[in-house]
Amino acid sequence: MKRRDLFKSAFAMGIGLVGASALRPLYAADLEEFRGPQVPDIAAIKVSEHCYMIPAMGDHPTPDNFGMFSNPGFVVTKEGVVVVDSGSSVQIGEMILRQIKAVTDQPVVKVINTHFHGDHWLGNHAFVAANPKVEIYAHPLCIENLKSGQDKFWFDFMQQNTNNKITGTVMTLPDKTFNGGESFTLGGVEFKIHHFGQMHTVSDLAVEVVNDKALYTGDMVMRRVANMEDGSYRGSIEGLTKMAEMNLTHYIPMHGKADGVALINEGKTFMETLYNSVVELYDQGLSDFEMKPIIMEKPFMKDVASQWSGYESTIGKFIVVAIQEVEKSLF
Repeated sequence: MKRRDLFKSAFAMGIGLVGASALRPLYAADLEEFRGPQVPDIAAIKVSEHCYMIPAMGDHPTPDNFGMFSNPGFVVTKEGVVVVDSGSSVQIGEMILRQIKAVTDQPVVKVINTHFHGDHWLGNHAFVAANPKVEIYAHPLCIENLKSGQDKFWFDFMQQNTNNKITGTVMTLPDKTFNGGESFTLGGVEFKIHHFGQMHTVSDLAVEVVNDKALYTGDMVMRRVANMEDGSYRGSIEGLTKMAEMNLTHYIPMHGKADGVALINEGKTFMETLYNSVVELYDQGLSDFEMKPIIMEKPFMKDVASQWSGYESTIGKFIVVAIQEVEKSLF
């Protein structure tokens, strides 16, 4: 199936949404007056010789930050640029392209979507518009989830939370797949693709830039408490253990700052503390609201995780998800 057969458009007009167009995508030149505002430029941060990230404008999507609440990344080589996650809208995708132009004249030749949450793929069409031959990759389960309704869910979620500022975004699904285990070389830079199983979602991809001893980790680790509903605690603990054993210099999350292996170890300790505590307290017959204050008094939670964005408001939801995983393991 051709990429343009996968295009769907949804525009906010007044208080309603206009339906999809499968014939050709509507774009800025067609409906300029219905297009959301341009996203302000955010200069890319150079993490290593080839690796860059563009820092988020906030921890959650809001009208003020245009939905720019994750860190798109890109890798510059002598034969083209590889983008890791395209942002929450076409406007963010265009802003990423402007920051790439400030660094290199090389075109974007590959886009890798780390998973199906909207801040990681909704900007795809900006890259197709800039280069119709661009290759857009994701795990097969990412594409499956998007085609099962997650595409529209995340479009609507971003529209609602930004007060329709992503209007003009054309939902453009990835059409090539990485299963994990693949490697390729571009412009003398070696890339390895990793899939550690279900962690943040079932479809998480991590992108290793071998030359730089760097790993783009998607949302599999972050100093942030936000969304575990599609994930697995036990899968996260296992996957983070493998990431730490890679002994890399740079771990680049899509939320928060890049760091060394301390980022991975903190993420693992958080998952272990929460999940193992829930297992213990569940065996004692405690409910979720009885567990919460006990878990929040655990040393790591009290001293470290309590400083993370979303901790106070979301830790209860994380406990509920952990209980569900414990119960599922019993059958």
